Amino acid sequence: MKKFITVGVFAVCVILLTIEYISSSQIIERAVANEREAVLANNEIQLEQATHLFEKVIMLKEAQPIYIKGTALVEIGAVQPSASFAIVGEDELYYELRFGKISAFIKKGSAIIEKRQLKALVNTEVANSIKTKQEVTVYEEMSFNSGKIMQLAQGFRYPVVGKLGDWFVIKVGERAGYIHRQSAEIDEGIPVLVYHHILPKEEMMTEASTVSAQSFEQQMNYLADEQFETITTAQLYDYLEGRIILPIDCVLITFDDGLLSTKEYAYPVLKEHGFTAVQHIISSRTTRFEGAQVFNSEGPLQFFTEYEMQQLADVFQYEAHTHNLHQLNGETGLAVGLEYSSAEIAADLQLNVATLKNATSLAYPFGHYNEAMIAAMKEVGLLIGFTTTEGYANMQQSNYKVNRFGMTENKTFEQFTSYVKGVR
Repeated sequence: MKKFITVGVFAVCVILLTIEYISSSQIIERAVANEREAVLANNEIQLEQATHLFEKVIMLKEAQPIYIKGTALVEIGAVQPSASFAIVGEDELYYELRFGKISAFIKKGSAIIEKRQLKALVNTEVANSIKTKQEVTVYEEMSFNSGKIMQLAQGFRYPVVGKLGDWFVIKVGERAGYIHRQSAEIDEGIPVLVYHHILPKEEMMTEASTVSAQSFEQQMNYLADEQFETITTAQLYDYLEGRIILPIDCVLITFDDGLLSTKEYAYPVLKEHGFTAVQHIISSRTTRFEGAQVFNSEGPLQFFTEYEMQQLADVFQYEAHTHNLHQLNGETGLAVGLEYSSAEIAADLQLNVATLKNATSLAYPFGHYNEAMIAAMKEVGLLIGFTTTEGYANMQQSNYKVNRFGMTENKTFEQFTSYVKGVR
């Protein structure tokens, strides 16, 4: 008998959109606190170091900012005088070194480049990330009396190799750096929000699967006022793989099903704030109509057409939600996709991703998935599986079991702010 894995608890309402998410703000706060302690206990590493002769080692005469590349260069800290790091490349203006798996850059000028030996950190895997709420000092050894090699800027999530005793270990310029646990905290993960239907409160028929236009605008205004950045699924994937440094105040906004109400009431608000969001598309429903539709909140559910998807692409990124598997078995109450083989699911997903541009993720229909579903995703090249289990997206879970916070009108504004701000 095929083993089914279900995530979350579902409820079927008249519009077949309702998903019950597992949580309360108190449970989330306790869970995040417990998760941080578990991560601290589980991330103890066996440190491997070896002396190695590097062709190019940079030695700084004075402190220099260190940058990463985003849409522009972003300063993430400063390298201290007399610190030395192996460099992996250079251009006319910058030296390139590695911060874990990430390319980082130091401007040319006050530095000496020479061939020399360094005690290199052999460990390459990233175990977790830390958050800096203030400037953080990175030391040469696990001692406050050792030399200072870097200052990390406040407000970022930095990847760490692991932890030894009271010290987090980073890898920069091929060498180890040490951060005391009192100066930084374990990163609980990225908040991923999932919405479905957006309607004016007076037109809502259910609060379980819908957020009012008024609540949505309040939430987005809060994110804008707090200077949050919206990220893409590609950035989330890089974060889960330890290949990107993101700001603490970032969020991934997702919508499941591609409902036309989100064009009417979410798109203008997102665009006003310069935000982006993800739409998980059921591709068999995009051909029910052609061209632009007139929205009617009193009629049957309306879904984006291919034309509308193109018109809204300045805000929305389109991801997978299956082609024709977004249905429930009337007898079992489970998603029909659980009844199919991996090859059959892959064939459906191929049709789904063929209509999308550079899809990297799948939102499981109703939050239900099994090993056949995950195998099918891997076969078609999808890298992230979004569940309906409430919690943060972090390196402690499989990339195919990524948590999200379900947003409905039943959730209070205080719950929303606790989700996006984390436990602080």
